[in-house]
This record gives sequence, structure tokens and C-alpha cells, in this order.
Amino acid sequence: MSLSIFVNTSDGFSDCWPPFFKLFERYGGVLRRSPIYLNTERASFDWPGLDIRCTKVWPAGVSGPLNWSECFTAGLDVVTGPYVFYLQEDYFLDRPVRDEVIAEALLKLQGDETIGVVYLNEQGPKYRTSRPYENGFREILPPARYLVNTQAAIWRKDFLLSLIKPWENGWMFEKFGSVRARKAQQRFVTVSPEVMADGSVIDHVHTGIARGKWQVECLPLFEKEGIMVDFSRRGFYRRGSRMKFRLEVLRKLFGRPVPALRSILSLVQSR
Repeated sequence: MSLSIFVNTSDGFSDCWPPFFKLFERYGGVLRRSPIYLNTERASFDWPGLDIRCTKVWPAGVSGPLNWSECFTAGLDVVTGPYVFYLQEDYFLDRPVRDEVIAEALLKLQGDETIGVVYLNEQGPKYRTSRPYENGFREILPPARYLVNTQAAIWRKDFLLSLIKPWENGWMFEKFGSVRARKAQQRFVTVSPEVMADGSVIDHVHTGIARGKWQVECLPLFEKEGIMVDFSRRGFYRRGSRMKFRLEVLRKLFGRPVPALRSILSLVQSR
């Protein structure tokens, strides 16, 4: 399988790596045979039986940290091969992946250069309109909420790189990137709801870390799998009101006015 696994992370989340890779080694199926690029800044990490390649994107001699997009781009530049399976360090698998669907998704990308990405689970884009692609896959038609997002998916690497703006954080990448992607020539494809009704292609805790704290859903999973974690280091995330969440999103998008303005201007100029 000519596929690279890309686990986007940062050194500050190194406490997530042991549980992530223990579960990946247990439930990753055919993905375990692929090279795994762990997008670190300076840290190294390995796990028995897995080909983990730490990107170490922080350049020598640079004092200040890279921002989210700079780390993302630098990490992807290390990856060899045209296709990347995107994951994050807090996507803790809780059951075996469906190898046959993953293999079929990769074949779609390899056989059709117009496809830019194939999303693999229910956490992908929120769309109202789509059309059949073939064999259990659908093409998402823009506009769609989170047409571009950081959920589990197989990307054409060059297309993914083309969507990244160097000044954006992850929230801006998803929000503004989704608008930019509406004019993209590449297709956005997803596994069909009918296929997912038979079981998630890749099932995991929906972001095990929120606002830097553990999600409580990790507790029963880690206990069942015999994973020991010091939860006191981060504590547990407590969900607030919907209004509080919306205000948090706005802060992530517009808390730094200059980058936000650059993204807005880039959308206006592309019309």
C-alpha cells in the first residue's frame, strides 16, 4: 500500500503518543505496514513494530516556535509519496479499522486525479448535497460545513498543501480553507452513509483532548485497554454552554486580527 500515515501533533502533546500508538498497533490493521510520520517539533519517539519517523520540523537556530500552519507544511514536506492518511495524536482508536474500505479509498485516489481527498468517518464534512461517485462513495458538493477539516481522511498531499496558508491556525484552516476549497478543481469524496452504517471505517474517540484537557470518554477506553495515564496532569474538559463554545470559536478565528484579515482578503481577492 503506497500510503504514508501523517500524525499531526506537537511536542506538548507527547503524553498522548504512548496511548495513541498502543491503540494504533492494536487496531490499525493494514495501516500498521505504512511509514508513520509523527509531526514533532524537536522530540523523538518510537514504538515496537511500527515504522515511526519523527519530522522534527523546528529548524536549528530558530528561537521562537513555528505556528500551526508552518509546522503542518514543514511536516508534510518531509513525507515521501503522494498520498497521506491524516490523523491527530488524540484520535484514540477503539476498534479495528476496516481495511477493505481504506484500500478502496486509496484506489479511488490513485485512479482518479480529480479527487483531492476521501473522508473516512462521520466526523468529516457536514453536507446537504452530494452525488454518487461509485462503489460506496459519494462526492460532496459545496458549499458544505467543514468541507476542509482535520478529521481522518486520505489526502492527495499536493492538494492538501495547496489549501494551507502560512499565517493560519487550525481553526482558521478549517473555516477559511473550506471557503477557499469551493473553487478547487479537485473533488471532495466521502465514504457513503450506507457503508458507514455497517460500522465506522476508522472509529476513535472524537478528539481525546479538548482545550488542552482530557475528554472523559478516554477513561473507559483506556481502562478497558489497560492503558495507564496520569490524567491529573491535564485534568478533564468540562463542556460549557453552546454560546461559550461559539465565543471560543470566534476567539480562535479572530483573536489575532491581522492573520484573520489576511485570510478574509485572500477570499475576496480570489473571487
